[in-house]
Amino acid sequence: VLYMNGLLVDEFRIDTPYLPGEKGCRLTWILSEDEEKTLYVRHEDLMELDELLSHGSTGKIEMEDGASSILVNSDSTDFFLAGQKALKIETLVLKIALNDFLKNNPDA
Repeated sequence: VLYMNGLLVDEFRIDTPYLPGEKGCRLTWILSEDEEKTLYVRHEDLMELDELLSHGSTGKIEMEDGASSILVNSDSTDFFLAGQKALKIETLVLKIALNDFLKNNPDA
């Protein structure tokens, strides 16, 4: 169970992209029974995110659309999506989830 923007979030998960053979991942927040938010992260951004997390670094990743970004801080990571409210996750939770995902999906 995670806290996001003061709300309880039941689930956060990292999945492979919808298209077979496509590199990268989908980050999904289950906000309520009928609402979820999904962010598509391409391979280059995924590798950059993994690099920051594995070194305990902070930094900002500009997403491909030029309007979205990921801001990694030591305690929490913010996802700023174009035209939407920012999403937040504890950096440690993200790091653990991403490590598991990459272990099971080495070609992501």
